[in-house]
Amino acid sequence: MLRILLLIVSLAISGAAQAQARVGETAPAFDTRLLDGKSLPAAALKGKAVLVVFWATWCPACQKELPELQKLYEKYRSRGFEILALSVDADAFTVEEFWKDHDYGFPVAMRAPQHAKVFGGIRGTPTLFILDRQSALRMAHIGALGLQQLEAKLLPFL
Repeated sequence: MLRILLLIVSLAISGAAQAQARVGETAPAFDTRLLDGKSLPAAALKGKAVLVVFWATWCPACQKELPELQKLYEKYRSRGFEILALSVDADAFTVEEFWKDHDYGFPVAMRAPQHAKVFGGIRGTPTLFILDRQSALRMAHIGALGLQQLEAKLLPFL
């Protein structure tokens, strides 16, 4: 009985790991509940190049990179570019206040279980993922990149 239980747990764990997208693979579709209470359905991202950034209010590198992301968003949004900022903070109120204070224009949400299924565990902030227009994962990067490097990585998918 113990062997069967261990086999079931092992299969469940390996199945969850297989569900996580790898660079070059199509990422599973995911819906997101934004901080303002609205839903960002997967269909709203379909056909767009998407930068998903896992960040935190307490992260100095994130605080430096978020204004650069805003510049990219303003520059390329009309070309089908979207950013989804997913906070790893424990408290949504702190994130809401931070977002209001900085007036960023791209969608923000708290990290949720459906994000872990797509992107796996987050080992550092910021963590950046680029999805192309067909939802294939094209980049996964831990740490800040800076405006020029990130723009160079994004441009082929616009």
